[in-house]
Amino acid sequence: METDLVSRLEEAADRFVIPLRLNEGFDEQALLQLQGQIDRCGTAWREETHVPKRAALILAELHPAIEACAWLYEGDMRQRIQETGVMVSEAVIAALDGAGDKPGCGQLLASASRLL
Repeated sequence: METDLVSRLEEAADRFVIPLRLNEGFDEQALLQLQGQIDRCGTAWREETHVPKRAALILAELHPAIEACAWLYEGDMRQRIQETGVMVSEAVIAALDGAGDKPGCGQLLASASRLL
């Protein structure tokens, strides 16, 4: 089950980030799927003492990956992508912290994403 959840997270991340990276545009539906998958991961792991390493890496790399793609675009689209990166980062923190159920995990991922 854990492997399936991580695989679905990776697929959702790729479905959103790869088209951005290839300068193919912003896929709103893929973003919604990614947000849903982040929420599912948070629900599944909220009571756990750890997050699978592969999932932690995917989640930590989301914001910097989205931010890097923003520079391929101009004007309003660049701004929208940058704001989306922040929003995704906040969704990761909210999903894994669970309003304080698991203190520190979301902050750790956010810190890791700034280092990548």
